[in-house]
Amino acid sequence: MIFRKRIVIADNERAMVFRDRQLVSILGTGVHYITDFLSRVKVNVFDVTDPEVKNIQIRTLIQAKAELCEQYFTEVSTTENELALIYVDGRFSTVVAPQTQKYFWNTAAKMQAKILDVAEKIEVSQEIMTLLAKSMTASVLSKGMVVREIMNKQVGLLFIDGQFERVLKAGKYGFWNFNKSIVIEVVETRAQSMEISGQEILTKDKVSLRVNLSASFKVTDAKAAVSELSDFKQFLYTELQLALRKTIGSQTLDALLTDKESIDVFVNRQVAKKVAQFGLSLLDVGVKDIILPGEMKTILNQVVEAEKAAKANIIKRREETAATRSLLNTAKLMDESATLRRLKELETLEKIADKVESLTVFGGMEGIIKDSVKINI
Repeated sequence: MIFRKRIVIADNERAMVFRDRQLVSILGTGVHYITDFLSRVKVNVFDVTDPEVKNIQIRTLIQAKAELCEQYFTEVSTTENELALIYVDGRFSTVVAPQTQKYFWNTAAKMQAKILDVAEKIEVSQEIMTLLAKSMTASVLSKGMVVREIMNKQVGLLFIDGQFERVLKAGKYGFWNFNKSIVIEVVETRAQSMEISGQEILTKDKVSLRVNLSASFKVTDAKAAVSELSDFKQFLYTELQLALRKTIGSQTLDALLTDKESIDVFVNRQVAKKVAQFGLSLLDVGVKDIILPGEMKTILNQVVEAEKAAKANIIKRREETAATRSLLNTAKLMDESATLRRLKELETLEKIADKVESLTVFGGMEGIIKDSVKINI
């Protein structure tokens, strides 16, 4: 007939029929005939491969014609503390955020909505985290879920709305942060090092030194370290710095240079006890460098040089005295023994003979032995 329209709707399609711009019916899969006088009827066909109704205009029509559209749409509505996971034919499809209303086309596919109370159970199960990670929904929920992985030798501190909740051990965690403030602070529990460098300090005798200190520590109570201190590393740095200044300022330069280990002992003793109450353990402290100003280096070098020269002079005088004493003892022995005196003469003769090429002697062998060298006492 001239006033009848034939409309074919495929399996993946639905149609809305408007008469005089008013929604009058919804057509499902199949062949439909519509009577239309004066072209007052308009038919809009929609692809329902994606079951979610994302067109704002359609959603408005659904809300206005709820009794007409009930058999063609499924409504999923969440409160401010609820979240819905949508499954289509048993497979995860999307998420409905809290305080949200969404509509889905009723098709041959079976749709299921799983409602979660995110106020009662704020932690996300491993199953749901894996599910979201494999879908495009993970990016959509980047503002609705906090995910943090705690590595080995680390602990996590969970704060909800500014209040400490619990300590998290190594593992992967997720928490819904709809209408909540979720903060997870990760703390390293392995030994860590700290450098206190370039400290300009005056000794007791007003000598300016530049000192570099190295320390190692570890966190033994993460909750105390984070809850009681705004920055536990800065706190430890300050305590080490103050203790270093205190010990150097109370000793003279000579005492410091003589016993540098006393600085380590004092700083360790002063700081370890104080930081222990905040969950920190000071493992080791050591002075790396004590740097003197240029003019002080020159003075100390002169002092060391003078001390070495004085010691060398003392040793020289001691040896000269010993040599003189030995000569005196030899002279006394020679005075008492003519034989010893003659042996000394022969020893001298031997030394002279090594240094001359020829020697004229009168009196034969007797002249050589008796007259060539003679020691008079």
